[in-house]
Amino acid sequence: MRTILHIDMNSYFATAEQQASPLLRGRPVGIIKAEGRGCVIAASVEAKKFGVKTGVTVWEARRLCPRITLVPADMDKYLALTRRLVKIVQDYSPTVEVFSIDEMFAEVTDSQKNFAGGAWQMALEMKWRIKQELGEWMRASVGIAFTKLIAKLASEMRKPDGLTWLTPEDYLERTAAVKVEEVCGIGRSRSAFLHGLGVTTLGEARLRQLPPEIAELVWLREEEPVAEIEKLEPAKSVSRTFTTFTEITKQEGIKKLVRNLVEEAAAKLREMDMAGRTMWLSLSADRYEESSWVRLTIPAPTNDPLTIFTLLWKEYEKKPVGGVRFAGTGISNLEFKVQSSIFSNREDLLKAADAVNGKYGLFTVYPATLLGGELIRPEVTGYLGDKWYRFGTNQSHQ
Repeated sequence: MRTILHIDMNSYFATAEQQASPLLRGRPVGIIKAEGRGCVIAASVEAKKFGVKTGVTVWEARRLCPRITLVPADMDKYLALTRRLVKIVQDYSPTVEVFSIDEMFAEVTDSQKNFAGGAWQMALEMKWRIKQELGEWMRASVGIAFTKLIAKLASEMRKPDGLTWLTPEDYLERTAAVKVEEVCGIGRSRSAFLHGLGVTTLGEARLRQLPPEIAELVWLREEEPVAEIEKLEPAKSVSRTFTTFTEITKQEGIKKLVRNLVEEAAAKLREMDMAGRTMWLSLSADRYEESSWVRLTIPAPTNDPLTIFTLLWKEYEKKPVGGVRFAGTGISNLEFKVQSSIFSNREDLLKAADAVNGKYGLFTVYPATLLGGELIRPEVTGYLGDKWYRFGTNQSHQ
């Protein structure tokens, strides 16, 4: 029988900020996307005690907890910690899946035999090493089970800093009181369906005749393999989307927004040593009353943000919109190791900028055309949308 660990970092973003700044330790902290953004994307253990949850507005967070400290997200910091966490977990198993930026699975069916205490000892050691190597304030809950779905549920049962093992003999009984919405795969619509039947817990749901796809989840029958990092495939495309806090009505502001998003998408391409031939741009006004869609394919692949932006903006200007709340851009038809022109020094310029940004964070160096406004930096939404980009770029293609 398989043995799988699910490692879930507790209140990850907020705890990372508390680890970095001792003044925040023990205090309620809320993480926001950026200054002026309207909702909390993560809350510390202390803030959660006041009822502050992911998704609440800044106004509501301050009403619930007047002493809360709001900190803009620093995704580079969190990703750096995640990469260190991956290395710790890989010391215990060659089969590791990065499920999200703050949680991962490890199949230890075979490797647990190397530990006198088996999977339990492995989990305790991982938790100890996380505090030793990521910081004393960093905590993780670990679930142990025989499938991914049950292991993930087990890690949710004791927080923070918990350790739970669910076995084939006891998992049904011990999960009977779990709320249905806490099961991975039972989202809002399925939760609403079950609540409409008067069902709130897994135990109650198991007494009902349910559609097969929901029954599989409430009985925790779903079983999937661990998606190993080494087997991740290269990206087919890269993209970046953003919804503004308020509608942008000036074309100069729209232009800066588009250039900002193109810069980030192109930086991903260069880090992967890739370039693309097809590019697109989508812009929508408030409530989607007005929109613009541009898509074009060029003969030679590129990863130069100036080239991509210039081509897209030229097409956009043929049919501009009066205001923008949503913006998205992307590049596809990707290829590896594209030869640039020997007569161009743009590649050297981009390499120099990438070296600085790689060391100090994206947008440490950026185009002067973005001066005079707030930079849009990588954020939590979709940050690991392409896990190969974040964790698999040192594979055999290099």
